[in-house]
Amino acid sequence: MARLTQYFNTLTIVVFVCFLLFVASSCKSRAYKRQNKPADRSYYEQMSEKLGYPLTGEETPEFLRGVESWLGAPYKFGGCDRNGTDCSCFVRTLYREMYKIDLPRKSEDMQKQSKPVKPEDVREGDLVFFKINNEKTSHVGVYISNNRFIHASTSKGVMINSLDENYYKKYFHCFGRWEE
Repeated sequence: MARLTQYFNTLTIVVFVCFLLFVASSCKSRAYKRQNKPADRSYYEQMSEKLGYPLTGEETPEFLRGVESWLGAPYKFGGCDRNGTDCSCFVRTLYREMYKIDLPRKSEDMQKQSKPVKPEDVREGDLVFFKINNEKTSHVGVYISNNRFIHASTSKGVMINSLDENYYKKYFHCFGRWEE
């Protein structure tokens, strides 16, 4: 009987040690996946080609992947997914996906509730507002880098444009930063 008890005690210890090793190894792999390792130069070269402009190398890879995943989604007034979206719902959904933040549904409300940002202080993820049709903010996008922003245009869907283009210079209103 004593031998059987010793056997079960040894077996219990072995099972417990195996369990601890399993837990420790799975925690290590999950922690590694969460690390935001800087991307190498070839990643930024590939993404520059996909996005259509030279990246700085300072952009967050996760943000760039989120931006890339939306490119080409068609425009649909009142739409709110990759099968068709308007500008404000695109921005709202991108923010939810990237930052786990729920923005208001309308671009005008986003602008009113965001913190103004000076052009020299704009950074990745800041909101870009335009007044196109009237005195109210009527269009919104998200700043990427190098004076480029992503937005849902009525003619070509989700795309990247430069704030240096005459059309966007003409209607640009302000930058905003969402802080919770």
